[in-house]
Amino acid sequence: MAASATGSKSVFAAFDADRHNALGLVLSAALPLAVFVIANGLAELNGMLPLFFSPMGLPGWAGAVLHLGTLPLFGAARWMVARRGATGQTAGWWLVALMAGMIAFPFLVAPLDSLMLSLVAFALLIVGLGASARTAAVDRKAALVMMPGMVWIGFSTFVGLSFVAAWSPPFAVTNSQGGA
Repeated sequence: MAASATGSKSVFAAFDADRHNALGLVLSAALPLAVFVIANGLAELNGMLPLFFSPMGLPGWAGAVLHLGTLPLFGAARWMVARRGATGQTAGWWLVALMAGMIAFPFLVAPLDSLMLSLVAFALLIVGLGASARTAAVDRKAALVMMPGMVWIGFSTFVGLSFVAAWSPPFAVTNSQGGA
């Protein structure tokens, strides 16, 4: 009897995002977007729609493009550090947490007031800064890949916190100008 080695590989091995080749990079970049599409479908079944930050008169779809454009960058950064030992795996898990927060954020903000929205955005920024620090310790190029996404998170957090500060005591200059 002849033995065959053809059945030893799993069918799912082709979908291994940690493989260190071009397919692994594409899978790592596309997987967060695929998870967002699934989350969006499940949320829409429950009557929820995502809300995206669109500053300076940008249409909502532009804010969505900027927000969702960060996910492949974070996925690519995770791919770059995933095979770099224990510190790379730790940085990879921080990046997974950041991507999960970025995916959940547009669905969580609808019922929040401006203060809570800003605090959630600030918490996401803190997770992002932690992920950036851990990623930079492993691979500086991966941290540079993350940079546009971190700038977007930082900008949205800054704008949100400045709006909250403008309407909250003791900084509420705009509240006191209502007229007598």
